[in-house]
Amino acid sequence: MSDTNIELTSTISENNKLELALREIEIPQPGENQVVIRVEAAPINPSDLGVMFSVADMTTARQSGSADRPVISADVPAKFMGAVKKRVGKSIPVGNEGAGTVVAAGSSAAAQSLMGKTVAFIGGGSYRKYLCANVQSCLELEPGTTAVEAASSFVNPLTALAMVETMRAEGHKAIVHAAAASNLGQMLNRICIADGIDLVNIVRKPEQEALLRDLGAKYVVNSSSDSFMADLTQALIDTGATIAFDPIGGGRLTSNILTCMVSVRQSQVDSRLPVVRQ
Repeated sequence: MSDTNIELTSTISENNKLELALREIEIPQPGENQVVIRVEAAPINPSDLGVMFSVADMTTARQSGSADRPVISADVPAKFMGAVKKRVGKSIPVGNEGAGTVVAAGSSAAAQSLMGKTVAFIGGGSYRKYLCANVQSCLELEPGTTAVEAASSFVNPLTALAMVETMRAEGHKAIVHAAAASNLGQMLNRICIADGIDLVNIVRKPEQEALLRDLGAKYVVNSSSDSFMADLTQALIDTGATIAFDPIGGGRLTSNILTCMVSVRQSQVDSRLPVVRQ
């Protein structure tokens, strides 16, 4: 094991500045049920971007420091400082998940069983060289699985599963999902196919539509198409979807989804009204 450890931190100062910097930290020593992981891969999820950049105006970003210890600074608009007051002056480690090799282990049988193995982990601070994690936060990987392949084993899979469980808990029977061609969207598509759940996939490009259809998706609509609203309405009729997840936000997509849902619901109500003939 190396004798140095570094981590990426994000700090907002009282003078309205964001700073991303690498800092040296101690190499952790594992407790009884902990392991030390040499981090070899970590994804950048939207939640990671939120911690890294917060509400800073990244068009003002500038680099300083040295080649091996670069520092990125950016201005935080004064109007947003109140929203981040609880993190002012605090160096926050970045990264929610990752994967790597266990290089030290605690005394418990569970910890020792992971020694030398490649594991995925969750728990924060993954953008560092060495990380200490509880064995319950680790996922032992199949032999031959690389850290790069396993680095996104928690955030997206758990999000996709949560979408399905939310649908069930709230009494819906099908899902509408925007950004359907993303890694998260592809995971959700596989889960819905396996569980027999109808999923309306919204994409923006023809190649994304082809990708999802090749993966077995039945309902795929392209928001860039002139017939998008009609296509989405028909998909809602066919699936009965009454819940939607929009990981992107902004723009008119969420409004368009709700408009189509209301239209479908209204047409269903109208069709059940008695017809009076004179």
